[in-house]
Amino acid sequence: MKYTVILNGCSSSFISQAEEISGFLWDNIGKSMEGDTVIFYSEDEKREELIENSPTAFVRLIKITRYQPENVLAILKDLELNREVDLYLFSRDFAGNELSVRFAYRMGGSSLVSVSKIEIGKGMLTCCRPAYSNNMEAKFTLRKKPYCIAIAQGSTDHKLTLDTSRQVLSEVDMTNMSKGTFIKEYEFKGEEEASGLEHSKFILIAGRGVKDNKKMERLREVAKKTGAELGISRPVAMKAWAPMNRLIGVSGAMTKPELCITAGVSGAAAFFAGIEKSKYIIAINTDEEASIVKSSDVAIIDDYEIVLEELLKIIETSEK
Repeated sequence: MKYTVILNGCSSSFISQAEEISGFLWDNIGKSMEGDTVIFYSEDEKREELIENSPTAFVRLIKITRYQPENVLAILKDLELNREVDLYLFSRDFAGNELSVRFAYRMGGSSLVSVSKIEIGKGMLTCCRPAYSNNMEAKFTLRKKPYCIAIAQGSTDHKLTLDTSRQVLSEVDMTNMSKGTFIKEYEFKGEEEASGLEHSKFILIAGRGVKDNKKMERLREVAKKTGAELGISRPVAMKAWAPMNRLIGVSGAMTKPELCITAGVSGAAAFFAGIEKSKYIIAINTDEEASIVKSSDVAIIDDYEIVLEELLKIIETSEK
């Protein structure tokens, strides 16, 4: 069985997505299958970095003006139509999910998103993915090739070990491709600064129990003074007390810090999936029946403001 990885080199999260794909390959395929990676990119100065971080030793590069799903799909279909590839792997972000489904339709294959692991069988592919807010694992059997899957977020901790060398099999310049698209005009705006949550060793997380935006500001100060990255649960994001790039859980960052402190977080399954790989979890909550209290290593049943202010006093004293 042959596989091909499709990655968006125009994305600022390319490296983390490539690492997740590498881990997925290591856990599910290893060296038993032959594969390569197709990378779409637009900036020449990033070319070498993209090649270096390819999850496979063999790379095919496609240069485009900018990332547009319709153009990417048209290019992929033309390039892949006559290749005997059984499995296509896409990243776990929105773009990867979209491409996997639309590409499968165009190629007459089958697709599935948020896949955490696969089992390769004769004439079929069995895929596992989380279901019911991460409380169960569901299995799906894909029978129509090519199989087009987008991996699940945080589906692995491992990285694929390959030789350091990468071989570029082909390069295609598609920057002059027809601009026929539903996008009539566009402008570039600066992205929010990356949160660094996925690689942070210490995270302080605010939940609904923070109560209001003013207290959220104080929590930001506490995080800064303690050297923690600030994370949030979905209720905080929905109230716009903090930007979405701070969201933790199945629809946000999947973290694995040395220390995770939660303040006023209830601990729903979809949220807990984002911190369950933490080495040590401390929950501060006034509700001793909250799910997070039962799932943490240490639980402090008290007002988070009192606890964190006392923590600051201890830190300030120790620094003198």
